[in-house]
Amino acid sequence: MLDLKFGQCDSLNPCFLAFQSVQDTLTVMLEIERQQSRLLREHSERLVKVEEEIAEHRRASAKYLQRTDQNLAEITDKLNGLIGYGQKRP
Repeated sequence: MLDLKFGQCDSLNPCFLAFQSVQDTLTVMLEIERQQSRLLREHSERLVKVEEEIAEHRRASAKYLQRTDQNLAEITDKLNGLIGYGQKRP
């Protein structure tokens, strides 16, 4: 059984080396987790902006489509009026 008393682990002790390795690994994992959290936050913020832009484009498209439909209805009415006028003439 390994008896670990304070001051017993030095830089050549396998226990110290294993502890140092685990500590280094955890430090790297922590940094990776921080980076991934930052990227996830940035991507989430960008996704919200893109969704807002899409919604704005849809609203603009709906307005444009409504104006186009209105213009086509007016043109159709005028064309029907001209056709009716032309048919009434001898």
